[in-house]
Amino acid sequence: MTERTVTIWDPPLQARVFEAGDGEPLVYLHGGGGMTSTDPVVEALSQEFHVYAPVHPGFVDPDDLDELRDVHDLALYHDELLEALGLDGVRVVGHSFGGMVAAELAAHVPKRVSKLVLAAPVGLWNDDYPTADFFTAFPFGIQELLWGDSSSPQSVEAMTAMAKGMEDAPEGQDPITAMLLRVLPGLITLGKYMWPLPDKGLGRRLRRIAAPTLVVWGEKDKLAPSQYADDFVAKIPDARASFIPDAGHMVPYERMNEFVGLAGDFLR
Repeated sequence: MTERTVTIWDPPLQARVFEAGDGEPLVYLHGGGGMTSTDPVVEALSQEFHVYAPVHPGFVDPDDLDELRDVHDLALYHDELLEALGLDGVRVVGHSFGGMVAAELAAHVPKRVSKLVLAAPVGLWNDDYPTADFFTAFPFGIQELLWGDSSSPQSVEAMTAMAKGMEDAPEGQDPITAMLLRVLPGLITLGKYMWPLPDKGLGRRLRRIAAPTLVVWGEKDKLAPSQYADDFVAKIPDARASFIPDAGHMVPYERMNEFVGLAGDFLR
């Protein structure tokens, strides 16, 4: 991947953006695990698309969050970023927290997004199947929440690939430990926009999304139960859901080939 910095917002903020691949443009908005130059899902998507993968504000410099006060600012920040990148009417894929951001962007500025893939997005709340408390689970219970099976070869391979691009990562570090360190910088951002409940009004705004939408969920998601897929589909005018067996909340990474296949077929 290549990397560049884009200056947007007022007062100015520095947005870090990774890029990879050729083809039609696609924006990938990462989850709470952050983004590195070796992200395997971005690399897989870049085989067909020119992928832009920005790092969410706060994941590099927590002071950025002082200027982005709520989810409305966060959505408009991403709109300004895509404008600066020359991306209008673009395909957007978002995972987990990035799925929430993608949905907020598509609801706030419908014309910005041409097609939308939401992979286990957070941002809704249902008392009958509440989202697990991510913050109290960190650090010792987080792997159990994130993966259908954190010890499976697919999960370990994904964690290893994600950890490779971490700056200042010790040589030969255990993949699970590296994954925890990768999540740590983003906890402030996640807390600001998701605590104490993740629904900051997104449920009322989903009706504004004009883009055809695919919602993908792992059937073994223990962080955000798969019933939320039906809630998103019910509120977005043109949406359908796909479920991937033997996958948890990290469905794009845990079952990467299946996920990239579904997303690619939908986005073409």
